Amino acid sequence: MLNRPVLYAFLAMWLYALQNVLLEVRLSKYSTMGLLVYWYFTLAPLALGGLAYLYYTGQHLAMPSRSDAPVVIAVGAMFFVADLLYVGAYTSGGKLLAITTLVVLFPAIAQLIKFAWLGGRPDYYHLAGYILAALGVVLIAKGGG
Repeated sequence: MLNRPVLYAFLAMWLYALQNVLLEVRLSKYSTMGLLVYWYFTLAPLALGGLAYLYYTGQHLAMPSRSDAPVVIAVGAMFFVADLLYVGAYTSGGKLLAITTLVVLFPAIAQLIKFAWLGGRPDYYHLAGYILAALGVVLIAKGGG
């Protein structure tokens, strides 16, 4: 049986895939900021409701410490900019296959950032993975992305 993190990530990928289809098929005609405003006004009450649920059911609730607040706020700003650019890829005429194919590069980019942050260096498996990921993007784009 799948462990919880793998199941959550798998379900999230399905939801992200559905969102991307909806973005291309139904929502790309709207402005990026208009879409983000709708989504963020939906997300805030959902997050607060989830927080209240955890509090009232007595579940463990670990809020960021005051010393981590700047990092949490910076990550929130990064989410906004990433959403702005990602949704903007659709609202500026991008197509589903071309945009989602670039997601293949996510693990490679994340690992490179982690190496830069924590030190260390990629091994041959990492290098092969980076090359194959980039090649995958190129091949899919050439095939009709």
